[in-house]
Amino acid sequence: MTISIVIPTYNEEKIISQTIDQLYHYCQQNLSQYQWFIIIADNGSTDKTLEIVKNKKTKYPQIKYFHLEKRGKGGAIKHGWQTYPADIHIFMDADLPVELRFIDDLIQPIIKKSYDICIGSRHLKQSKLLWSFTRIFISRTYNFITKLFFNISLSDMHCGFKAISSNVVKFILPKIKNTGLFFDTELVILSQYSGFRIKEIPVSWIDTGRKTKIKIIQTAITYLKELIKLKWRLR
Repeated sequence: MTISIVIPTYNEEKIISQTIDQLYHYCQQNLSQYQWFIIIADNGSTDKTLEIVKNKKTKYPQIKYFHLEKRGKGGAIKHGWQTYPADIHIFMDADLPVELRFIDDLIQPIIKKSYDICIGSRHLKQSKLLWSFTRIFISRTYNFITKLFFNISLSDMHCGFKAISSNVVKFILPKIKNTGLFFDTELVILSQYSGFRIKEIPVSWIDTGRKTKIKIIQTAITYLKELIKLKWRLR
């Protein structure tokens, strides 16, 4: 069983060293029964992110990395998953807002072949969410609209903590058109429409205090446009 973990990065020089250390040590201690590797998927960084990653590669043999000139979180994740074969593919945000102990909960449904996709949710009853009221309101509103558009019962489509099987990589990733932040949502919706089984798990999500690079209002408008476009495609 091979597991790949993709970390998309864009100008993460302040945190990427600590992120790699924490994730690498977790994998060494908790995923020793599997073959695993970590992919740093850099999309357009102009700071020292890539230099730091290259130095870490000399210390940690299971680190892989690449740099794409074009910005786009979704494009970086997609490139990583398609370039490096594995039985299970994971992605998580660079600041690790979800506690790493939830990785086991994320992969077990796929290992047991009960599900094809497993996604973390910040909005289940058992979840713990330390986030601002504004971010919670926007997230819940977005998920509510998505449910109405696509008749989906999932509570958190765009949480940056997901795992998919190699079959989903093969059949769904070529169909995904968005290379930005909407990538997550498109992945989940297309997978459900194609009959893949999706599991949602509660997670603890902690606001790391990092200043977001996302322009919330602009992103919300973009998301709404992408939902309409995807709805039209699926008709």
